[in-house]
Formats: sequence, structure tokens, C-alpha cells
Amino acid sequence: MNINDAADAPASNTSATLVRDEHIEIFRLVLSAGTRMQEHSAAGAMTVQCLRGEVDFLCHDRTRTLSPGDLLYLKNAAPHAVHCREGATLLVTLILNRQ
Repeated sequence: MNINDAADAPASNTSATLVRDEHIEIFRLVLSAGTRMQEHSAAGAMTVQCLRGEVDFLCHDRTRTLSPGDLLYLKNAAPHAVHCREGATLLVTLILNRQ
């Protein structure tokens, strides 16, 4: 599969699940500039890789700016928020804690 599928326009604010199994979920998140995601937690540990654009990722009382090629790891259920500075595509991998 091609994770940079052009079918999702950068301004569409969409999420497309690429892989879903018992303990892993991988999805592509497309955000338009100015989009804000309130603080929330994932159902497990996660990585976020910036494929395109630029986002501010707020976690652990710090703001990290992700640009293409940057990768961020968050421990299980770590609270975080996102602000999209420039239309962005993110590849998110969740390691789920399902029994």
C-alpha cells in the first residue's frame, strides 16, 4: 500500500485506517492548516510520523514541532494535543492494550 495516497486532499481532515489487527492499528491522518485537536489519550503506546506539512505536538508539558521525516513516540495513554501549522499528513501507529 502507498501511505502517501493522493486520494485524500490536504484540507480534508480525514483519517484512513491502513492496518487494523488485535494489538496494532496504523492510520493516516490528514489535517488542514489551523486544525486543533484538544488534549486526549490513545488506548496504548503510539508513534507519530510526519509525512507532509508541519504540526505542533503538545505532550509532557512541551511543544514539539514535527516536520516531514520526524518521528515521535508516546508511552501508553500519554495525554497529548495537536495543532496543525501547515496542511499535514501523519502516519500514526498504535500498539493497543486489548486483552
